[in-house]
Amino acid sequence: MSTPFTCQYCGKDTSEVEFDYLNGYDHLACALENEVKGVTNDGYEICVMCGAKTDVKFSTHVDHRVGYIEGAGQLCKYCWDRGTERMHIMVPSDIIYNTPNDSELGGKVRQLYYEAKNNS
Repeated sequence: MSTPFTCQYCGKDTSEVEFDYLNGYDHLACALENEVKGVTNDGYEICVMCGAKTDVKFSTHVDHRVGYIEGAGQLCKYCWDRGTERMHIMVPSDIIYNTPNDSELGGKVRQLYYEAKNNS
């Protein structure tokens, strides 16, 4: 039987812990660690764009997730779906490698952008 003085993150008793080291009945360190991870109390990821709870458990390996961006984190379904509405262009690598001047490259990328925009 758990008492109200139980940390919901680690399950340990907090009745003897000083008030300054608690977040409610939870260890402050446990609560902060969980917050940094971007995980809800019930173990689900938090969307790195909007802060909403996702339907992905923290324990799910990244290879088995939808909406995970390496280096950024987990997105909710809404933010992941909205990402496809953003306009992206493909820049062929030969244009990048064969254009030594950054200003000229910028012009070529801008031209590709306007061509893509007019074709959509």
